[in-house]
Amino acid sequence: MLDVVRYFLGVSIAIVVPLGILYWFVIHFWVRFWRLLGSAVTYMVVIPALAVLGWLLFRGRAWLLGTDLGTNWILIGIAVPLLGLMTLLECQYWKQLRIATLVGIQELSRNEAGKLLREGIYGLVRHPRYLSAGVAVLAEVLIVNYSGLYYLMLLALAPGYLMLVLEERELLDRFGPAYREYQRKVPRFLPRFYRTGLFGKGAGTRN
Repeated sequence: MLDVVRYFLGVSIAIVVPLGILYWFVIHFWVRFWRLLGSAVTYMVVIPALAVLGWLLFRGRAWLLGTDLGTNWILIGIAVPLLGLMTLLECQYWKQLRIATLVGIQELSRNEAGKLLREGIYGLVRHPRYLSAGVAVLAEVLIVNYSGLYYLMLLALAPGYLMLVLEERELLDRFGPAYREYQRKVPRFLPRFYRTGLFGKGAGTRN
């Protein structure tokens, strides 16, 4: 039974990770063009294309998964606390985000800049969603333990980083100097606890 779960989880990773990175890359790289079209037209163009790619990835799932390295309880033991961290991050940022933000509607809006989040988890790290997603993928890959997914995870680092750079460029375009100041005070992924609200200070303040 566990082997079946590992297999289906592995197939999900092999499809969702490339599609997720590609979706946000396409949105952020051509964000000004998509804003001219509007969110509805953008989704009508992008989603079917991603669906076709998802079908192709599913057809090539055996090649993407690679060799089954078997159930490894040591790796699962490492994965469990990572999943706990992921759950903690998810609970924190879900308190502050709307569904519209999660699917990119604010990025595609010509009239709504949205709100620059700097409170809560966003006072610790600038990208808790991506941190949570990265931790989750690492944990799931360890549980699945297929050789191809380790290579996929490594290959995803460069396009994932580029996607993040494009998103920050778009946020600078929307929020200007306020986001530049936020970048200076709050790290992307690794909290500087001595400079955060955990010890009674505001995000980015010095002791």
